[in-house]
Amino acid sequence: MQLPKILTTGVPMSKLASLLKAVVVFPFQFPARLVKVIGKAAWKMVWKLVGLVFHPVTWALGQAFRPVRFAYRGTLSQFPNVLAASIAVISFLFVTANFGPAVADADLVDDSGAVPTVDLDFGESVFPGGDVDLGEDVALGTDGFSGDSGDESTETAAGGSSRMALLMQVLMLEKAEAVLSALPGYTTTFSKQEVVGDELTDEQVMEVKIRHEPFSVYMKWTTGHKGRQVLYVDGEHKGRMLVKLGGWKKRLPALKLDPSGSMAMKESRYPITKAGLLELVRESLAIRRGEMAKSEGLRCQLIENHEFDGRPCYAFVVEYADRSASDRYRKSEMLFDRELGVPVLVRNYGWPAEGVEGDATDESTLVEFYTYRNIKFQSEIAGGDFDRANKAYRF
Repeated sequence: MQLPKILTTGVPMSKLASLLKAVVVFPFQFPARLVKVIGKAAWKMVWKLVGLVFHPVTWALGQAFRPVRFAYRGTLSQFPNVLAASIAVISFLFVTANFGPAVADADLVDDSGAVPTVDLDFGESVFPGGDVDLGEDVALGTDGFSGDSGDESTETAAGGSSRMALLMQVLMLEKAEAVLSALPGYTTTFSKQEVVGDELTDEQVMEVKIRHEPFSVYMKWTTGHKGRQVLYVDGEHKGRMLVKLGGWKKRLPALKLDPSGSMAMKESRYPITKAGLLELVRESLAIRRGEMAKSEGLRCQLIENHEFDGRPCYAFVVEYADRSASDRYRKSEMLFDRELGVPVLVRNYGWPAEGVEGDATDESTLVEFYTYRNIKFQSEIAGGDFDRANKAYRF
């Protein structure tokens, strides 16, 4: 009897395993697969129901954000124009941050031009006979300084002329002190260049307001640290001065500095408490009175017909023989405005280093150079001139 082929050839084990898996495992897998299929269908139905329920909300949100989508697409298409506009705005903000606006109704005149060059040409000393009234008690023929010139030697005459010129400077300083002391205040364009530490600073020009009682100073730089402002009022701000930086730094809060502290004196030889013409006159007067007492080791010359900033002036030049006569200065120059009767220029020189001679001496020994232009005496002081709340100052 012939046996079935399957019994004679046999079944491969892999097929047998698949057959057994289908017969034995499938009944157990079928429920799980059925649940999975039903679950997917159920989730689809749930999401459709959610969509139907929330459709009004999603539609409303879509309509609300529709302009935003169009604006975004429009911005992408107009990117070059947007970039150009952004550059323009940034440039405008940069200029605004670095250059302060002009102050409306300001008393100060923005005249920040270069300080006129002053060259004092020495000539025969003369005595003032112009506009400044020195008082009835001062006469050019004062007995104390007149003598029998026929018996004087040339050296004695020169010495008498120097002493008379020194006396004239003392008298003019006294007159200037009286004039300034009687004034409530004034405005001026002030420039300074001075040695601080061992370095000669660059020239700085600023518009200045001064009030004598209580002593107050307002400064605004027009060159150098352009836009910087300083306000000092005696008895206010706990004795501190307020400093508002210029340029982009003006956005920072104002600093409160000790007038004699290291930060405040970083670029100045004298504290702000010594600012102004009246302090300058008093300091110079003390020096000249001391020199009058000894009148040795120095020569003083007066040049009558001089000019500074287009105004006629008297020029005084004091030179010292050596350090024993003056350790502080080698030469001092001062110009007086003939009409106002106050100093408008002071230039002081120190002693040169060893080996420096001739024309290079003045260039290398300049230690202080101050000028006052556009001086305007004030009979009244505006209420907000020295108030930190003044909107024009932006302290």
